Amino acid sequence: MSRLCPLFSSSKGNSIYISGGSTALLVDAGVSYKRLCNAMQARNLPMEDLQGILITHEHSDHIMGLEVLLKRLDIPVYASRETLEYLCASGKIPSGRTLVDCAGTFTIGDIEVTAFDTPHDAVHSLGFRFSMPDERVIGVATDLGHISGTVEHHLTGCDLILLESNYDQRMLEFGPYPYPLKRRIRSSTGHLSNDDCSETISRLIRSGSTYFVLGHLSEQNNLPEIAYQTSSQKLAEQSMRERLDYILHVAPAQGPGEVMAF
Repeated sequence: MSRLCPLFSSSKGNSIYISGGSTALLVDAGVSYKRLCNAMQARNLPMEDLQGILITHEHSDHIMGLEVLLKRLDIPVYASRETLEYLCASGKIPSGRTLVDCAGTFTIGDIEVTAFDTPHDAVHSLGFRFSMPDERVIGVATDLGHISGTVEHHLTGCDLILLESNYDQRMLEFGPYPYPLKRRIRSSTGHLSNDDCSETISRLIRSGSTYFVLGHLSEQNNLPEIAYQTSSQKLAEQSMRERLDYILHVAPAQGPGEVMAF
């Protein structure tokens, strides 16, 4: 059985638990080690079962707890070469840890992982496609200013997809952020809006995907109910019926969501 649990998912911290067969992985560690431990314990997910951590990119909301985590657990770190070099140079990875440049497709235990580029203003940002031992496929793509052909290709056909739905366009436009930051968020290497997320989901449903989790919501420029409504309304306009054609969740920002087993 395949499992995914969004432990934290917001502009203030991100971490996702994924397991299948005898393999358990973490994607990002963007909150303190203590908070990660508490979140996993709350969902009966043993920290000692982790066999690796995958890092999407080097921004603090994805690596805040990494250094302490690696001091407690001797597990490999999977990231792009550029991200690994940055993390080592900044002292975020203790010496002696196994580092894996995760270009292309590789295997961790029972799970086959494909890393793909995401358009974000980082040294090198990645999304991941997980081919699970029960033949289910999970896709994770956050921190992307637009849906590139590469991103859509790797998400197409996934059974479950955690996709960024970062901001509501009106909330961002009339919100407190200074103009340069607004421009950065809206840029092609910034973050994905609710509208763009909803359009992407509609295409992915037509390609066979059914289970979606909206993630990485901005706490300043979005609300869970707005993100959810934007996607559900878009899908309803195209005669797609929730719980018949698709299932839609919003990942909690500041604590673990439900463990999704499928």
